[in-house]
Amino acid sequence: MKCPICHTHSLNQVSLNTGLLAHQCQQCQGHWISSEAYWEWLDQRSPQQPSNYRPPIVVTNRECLPVVDNHTANFCADCDRLMTKARVGRGLSFYLDRCSHCHGVWLDKNEWENLQQFDLHHQIHYMFSSTWQLQVRKEKQIYQKIPA
Repeated sequence: MKCPICHTHSLNQVSLNTGLLAHQCQQCQGHWISSEAYWEWLDQRSPQQPSNYRPPIVVTNRECLPVVDNHTANFCADCDRLMTKARVGRGLSFYLDRCSHCHGVWLDKNEWENLQQFDLHHQIHYMFSSTWQLQVRKEKQIYQKIPA
């Protein structure tokens, strides 16, 4: 398995969280999470939120770790298919990449840590939905209306 960003470095297995195995690139420090590993981890967690749960729009001044968001089209580390990008929102301005075929997710350096800090790491699967992205666009409109 090769890094979708560096293209040359192999990914090494790491544990992102108790029960969540991922693969990390030693050069760019990004993480690949397979869809199976993510869903197994979610299933092992405490009871999930109801299906109609929507986290509130967050306006925050929290300090985030720096993220070098890749802005290129990238290919899946597992199946080499094109990945799609989705903006995280909820106070975070970076994008995540997900394979349109196997649904594995690529996280650039520090994205996982920032998702954890904002308690969004267990909602990655929602971030690629049209409902989530609609809320991200509404959030962006609200931020633009807030006087500095």
